Amino acid sequence: MKILITGFNGKIGYEVAKMAKEQNLQMLCAVRDIERAKEKYGDSYEFVCLDFSKPETFQGALLGVDQIFLMYPPRDNIQFERFIESAKEQDIKYIVYLSLKDIQFLPFVHHFKNERLIKKSKIPYTFLRAGYFMQNLNDFLNKEIKERNRIFVPAGHGKTSFVDARDIAELAVLSLTNPEKHHNQKYVITGDESLDFFEVAKIMSEILNKDIRYTNPSVKEFKEFMIAHHGNEKFINVVVGVHFPTKLGFAKGINYDFEKLTKRKPTKLRKYIEDFKENWI
Repeated sequence: MKILITGFNGKIGYEVAKMAKEQNLQMLCAVRDIERAKEKYGDSYEFVCLDFSKPETFQGALLGVDQIFLMYPPRDNIQFERFIESAKEQDIKYIVYLSLKDIQFLPFVHHFKNERLIKKSKIPYTFLRAGYFMQNLNDFLNKEIKERNRIFVPAGHGKTSFVDARDIAELAVLSLTNPEKHHNQKYVITGDESLDFFEVAKIMSEILNKDIRYTNPSVKEFKEFMIAHHGNEKFINVVVGVHFPTKLGFAKGINYDFEKLTKRKPTKLRKYIEDFKENWI
């Protein structure tokens, strides 16, 4: 069985590819620019061109593939329905799709429609409905933490059940190596503790040995500062949207699917920060 891993250049897809490689699974890593990927990774991975906005790349990317680890890319003009149709035409046997926690209550979010499209295709699937990524601290929150010693995001006092991308990857690979066991299942992946960003700042301060503050900006303050300093208003609006459920208190729920399936506890936020502390120093 050969797996097509999408999202390779992101925090989740790369972890899935890394873990699949450790288990000697046959795979192709989908990227838009093969030469650029080879410059960075050499011959460590086998790449294939896939651009979700260009249906002409779909058939080549799916050639010889049996399974897909599928992510929805945050770009314009994504032809997701066409891709699922191509997967059906290419007789794909199984899709593990990275979705969103509580998506069944969020019909305005693209994952809601995407899950329905996958179900409609009749391709066996597993939906990994993930909570808030710990890796966001290393992504769009990193610059403010590193340069200004602050967590700067409009999440209010809400708590969230942070999840490590490495745990998501573990469950993805577990599903891909035992597909029949996980056919047509929906798993909610969270950590086993719920924290607000004041608590996150306290943990980071202890581990990094410097004072990290959560400044709890309003949406207006956040947008004005970020647009002035970083531009890209569209992405900034996405960040606001990501943290809106947390601010309303909807992101704190804890689920134990990960522990039931892997027989181990999910990664604690403290462990994650210890593992990657050099990124904020």
